[in-house]
Amino acid sequence: MKILIVDDEIMVHRQLEQVIQWERYGWEIVGHAYSGSEACRLIEEQRPDVVVTDIRMPGMDGLELLKWMQDSSFKAKMIVLSGYGDYEYSRSAFLLQAVDYLLKPVNEAELLSLLGRVENDIIQESRDQSEVRRQRATLHQGLQLMQDEWVSFLLESQDRDENEIIVESEQLQISLPEQPFRIVVVKLIDLGSSMTSRYEGDTSAVHFASRNVIQENLAVYCGGIDVFRNLNGVNEFVLFFPEDRAQGYSLEYIGSHIQKTLALCMRMEIKIGISSCKTRIGAARSAHMEALRAIEELKLSETDNVAFYLAKKPDSAGNERDEWGEVHVLLRFFLDTGAQQSGMHFMAKLERELSRERLNRTSSRKIHAELEQMLYKFEASVREEQASMRLAEIKRGVQKMDIEQIKSGFRQITDDYAAGMSAQNRSKSGKHLIEAIKAYAVEHHDTVTLDQISRQFFLNKNYFCTLFKESTGENFTEFLKGVRIEQAKKLLSGTNLKTYEVALKVGYTDARYFSQLFKKANGIQPSHYKEAARIEATGQADGKVE
Repeated sequence: MKILIVDDEIMVHRQLEQVIQWERYGWEIVGHAYSGSEACRLIEEQRPDVVVTDIRMPGMDGLELLKWMQDSSFKAKMIVLSGYGDYEYSRSAFLLQAVDYLLKPVNEAELLSLLGRVENDIIQESRDQSEVRRQRATLHQGLQLMQDEWVSFLLESQDRDENEIIVESEQLQISLPEQPFRIVVVKLIDLGSSMTSRYEGDTSAVHFASRNVIQENLAVYCGGIDVFRNLNGVNEFVLFFPEDRAQGYSLEYIGSHIQKTLALCMRMEIKIGISSCKTRIGAARSAHMEALRAIEELKLSETDNVAFYLAKKPDSAGNERDEWGEVHVLLRFFLDTGAQQSGMHFMAKLERELSRERLNRTSSRKIHAELEQMLYKFEASVREEQASMRLAEIKRGVQKMDIEQIKSGFRQITDDYAAGMSAQNRSKSGKHLIEAIKAYAVEHHDTVTLDQISRQFFLNKNYFCTLFKESTGENFTEFLKGVRIEQAKKLLSGTNLKTYEVALKVGYTDARYFSQLFKKANGIQPSHYKEAARIEATGQADGKVE
């Protein structure tokens, strides 16, 4: 307990210093003031718990000091020193909330008793204040949980009455935007490092700290916006962001600053998705879905952390599909044969698709889906316990989109799979290879060539031709010709395309050459075949031939 002595007489100071052994009781005299004004200065500097002050002093006396204390934010207990003739002064002091008074000269027993009582009062008040703060915190946490639950329900609800939504939000002290707004989703990506290094696995503590960081940043840049935790999501915070609240800062800038602060303070990675602008609170569910979709479409480069929702173009994924299709062909061939070289070819193609250049132009949702497909194919082909452990490691990498962990995991399981294949299975590799090539040729019948097959499957062209002939009894050119003719028959009978258009569709630029091949295979010209198919379908002829 810290004590300040205020009196204009130096002898009073000396007497009070010597009357008791202050240190014995854990008390400390932190200053001596010889006037009221000097006492004010020392109170501001030392912040004592108790001020023992004379009531009569030149200049600013004890009563004025008491009044100054009452008007200030300082909460020190005031003990008044007075003489026998100072009754009226002492009475005024009590009206100014002095705790008690002592007559001069001060008696040791009285001083000890009074200071002991004051110390007990201070301790009890501190406990009471702590209990009040604890109760307020508990009430706040309870209200916050109710708010989180309500917002989580709102984001899952459809066709709710907007007046009902507004009434419920007001009852829970939730300020919903009255003007156009966007929903912003802040998703915590990797809690592992934060929970291990700082929070000892306590997810609630991580969520509490994360919410505070987000709210503090919002307070700086847009005057404060409530942050809610979506209890139906995984490590996900949601806020309703009014369009006019950015105060000159872009949402990308605010989001980027939140990301940097969380990374610095909590070593945490986040992704932020922002919906399109909505004018009705009833659109909260669709806005939330848009914000999540924006996160899914974020590219996997380190600088991409904030994304606005954009409507998907219908054909935007075409090239991605072709590139990943080659990865799946190589994986299928490797799983069929178990050949180490084919495993190397698969990994080379996979690592190319997971390179920084490719990641910067491919959505995380697309990559996640492709990797999930490959994991499924591995799971269907392996049974060993070690392989299952490898697959579990890869899955964790996919969940976090840890590209290095994904590549390392696939390398290990590919090596293990190749090493574990039996000699009997290896002897079937030629047959499996031919089946894989035939499937590829059918899928790409309009453009495939021998050179393309050679590059795609890493085979010598002459070796491939010999292997194909031995396995199927026909050469690859004849096989491809048959595939194209069958595709042409489907187009002739099922579409209105002309003969030259069909020829181009199946891979022939010379319509006359195509017609010759078609007649040789089917005994009639393509135009006659088309007419015959039409008659069969409609039951009548019109006599017209191309």
